[in-house]
Amino acid sequence: MSSVRLLRSLTAAAVFVSGLAVAAPASAATTVTRVVFSDDFSGDRGTAPNPAKWVRQDDDARLDGEGNVTLDDPLRTVRTFASSNGHAEARIKPGREYGAWRALAVLDESGQLPAGQVEPLADDRVDPNEFHTFAIDWTATSIVWSVDGTKVLRFTPAESGKPFHLLLNVTMGERRSPDVVVDSVRVTVKVTVATKPWKKFTTYKAGQYVTYKDVAYRVRERHTSLPGWQPSLVPALFQKI
Repeated sequence: MSSVRLLRSLTAAAVFVSGLAVAAPASAATTVTRVVFSDDFSGDRGTAPNPAKWVRQDDDARLDGEGNVTLDDPLRTVRTFASSNGHAEARIKPGREYGAWRALAVLDESGQLPAGQVEPLADDRVDPNEFHTFAIDWTATSIVWSVDGTKVLRFTPAESGKPFHLLLNVTMGERRSPDVVVDSVRVTVKVTVATKPWKKFTTYKAGQYVTYKDVAYRVRERHTSLPGWQPSLVPALFQKI
């Protein structure tokens, strides 16, 4: 068979398969990690952070043109985070040795520090002139701060499950840190989604989730899976979660 005839045969087979009504495998529930907020502060030097993501207290937050933002005043997220669990992290050069919970702070919906109990877990001293990863992991009943992977503080809010904003802060105690520099911010949450085992000759829609060899994938675009199109082999069609 010539290559032209073979190509025509494969094309006809794909068209035929796409029209078949294939019984879908049984659904199951899988927990996946979803990015709900991120900013790498890319942009021209001297421009302001994305106003769709950030609220500036003043006009003293500017991009440096190299993927960072320099702060002279606090920078608060426009949106609040209301999921029952999540992880937020920011890569920050803080300009001060202490204050993990201030470098990456949380504010309630009214813009105030939430009431609650604070429990120190470890020393949060850092080199103020180097970048560090400041992170928080939250549940409905607690928020835990960490610096470079070490847990340093636990906060138990007086009212559990309340939405909150993230704040990139320049104040450390009663003093202000000169030129706080932030490289990136990312927030993820864990959500439960319906998944089905991947199966050939099945039509999938964009946004669906499938599992293959115990790994979850998100369907990137509508298609009918043919033999050899396993999710691990065609990243153009399936995004590994």
